[in-house]
Amino acid sequence: MMNRLMLILPLFAILSACKDEPEQIPAYLNLKTFQVTASGGESWQKITDGWLYVNGEFLGAYTLPAIVPVLAEGDAEIILFPGVKENGIEATPNIYPYLKRFTQHYTLVAGQTTSVQPTTDYDSANKYGFGIGRGDFDGGSTIGLENRDADGVINVEISADGALAGKCMIMRADTAHPIMDIATELMEDLPFLGSPEVWLELQYHTDVPFFLYLLNGDPENTQKVFQFNKTESWNKIYINLTQHIVDSGFPDQRLYFRLSLPRNENGQYAQTEGTVRLDNIRVVHF
Repeated sequence: MMNRLMLILPLFAILSACKDEPEQIPAYLNLKTFQVTASGGESWQKITDGWLYVNGEFLGAYTLPAIVPVLAEGDAEIILFPGVKENGIEATPNIYPYLKRFTQHYTLVAGQTTSVQPTTDYDSANKYGFGIGRGDFDGGSTIGLENRDADGVINVEISADGALAGKCMIMRADTAHPIMDIATELMEDLPFLGSPEVWLELQYHTDVPFFLYLLNGDPENTQKVFQFNKTESWNKIYINLTQHIVDSGFPDQRLYFRLSLPRNENGQYAQTEGTVRLDNIRVVHF
């Protein structure tokens, strides 16, 4: 009986001590949406998330803006990586490595809220498939475009009509010319072994579905990458091209856009014309 009592008493003392310890009060971080110092600012980006580290510890990815409790006091290093939806899919959030992380020290106080206004810009180490700035269609040098459809009618133009800012690339189709295929100039020596990754970012506004392929190889081979759906306004997307380039085995690639008027189950055109606008096209890697 005495031995059993001696075992119970220390356990009771430990439980009592744990019960008496005060619960730690967190400090709070008010994480605001990223400000972007590059051309177009944050309105030309779609940074939806922030990947948060406090004093080197990963605390999670948060949809911005967000209030986050933190068990830290005093001087704290706050790191926030800009995050996007890979391929435009809500279920695939990812750090976008070509925008700089935000790092700053703050003094945290238990029970109090500290505002964190992150800023970012494109990393100076980035490499661009077409060169920086040529995909906004506003300068003297723009991405080279080639008509690839069978009817030979060139319905692509660079125009300020409905553009996001300045000028944009416009593809049009109608029942007389229901298919339009446009390929960009060749991008040479892209990484094609999976590391580093290669991403495409662009903005688009469309009243008809259209498709993105990669065009590569000799003989030429097309790989379907993505289907774009109708939008009410301009939208930004970040597409990871890495696996498609790996599968092709070629370091040289063209972007290949196809606009094809959709048909219904009776083979009739679901709409008689369609217009696609594209802007700020960047293929980026390290």
